[in-house]
Amino acid sequence: MPEPSAHVVRPIDPDSADEIALVAARMKLTLIEVLGEREGGTLYTREWLEDRVRFHLDPERCQGRVFVAIAPGGEVSGHCIVRVEQDAAGREFGLFSTTYVAPEARRAGVAAALVARGEAWLREAGMREMETYTAESNTALIALFESRGYAVTLRVPDKRMVVLGRTLD
Repeated sequence: MPEPSAHVVRPIDPDSADEIALVAARMKLTLIEVLGEREGGTLYTREWLEDRVRFHLDPERCQGRVFVAIAPGGEVSGHCIVRVEQDAAGREFGLFSTTYVAPEARRAGVAAALVARGEAWLREAGMREMETYTAESNTALIALFESRGYAVTLRVPDKRMVVLGRTLD
């Protein structure tokens, strides 16, 4: 298992079609892992997911970032996508849109390093409140965020979803 310090977390290369396609493919894998093949595998097209990655890289459309974890061999072992979001009342907060680590790199601190980098960027963007939304069955992600001080702030039983939130010191 790789050491977490051996991974480098950096912004995605916005000019790399390969990195964008890989992150989009892994967004689909996340959906399949959490929701199952039937629901997660058919939710979004590859094109939509790639556009969603590009959305986070386009300052005209979004105040966001995509970070990737690079293993010592140079392969992308994980990613997280963050953005500044606004709720219906006008409250701005930092949102972790997606977090993914390849199975072979899990349990090595890669996800924690990605979340820490996302939090740092959101803090730089002026966000004090941060959230992520996930399926209530995504116990690994819930445990990761709880270990960083997040707590379940909302349950949406009819959608089997939870919101985890944290206010920074």
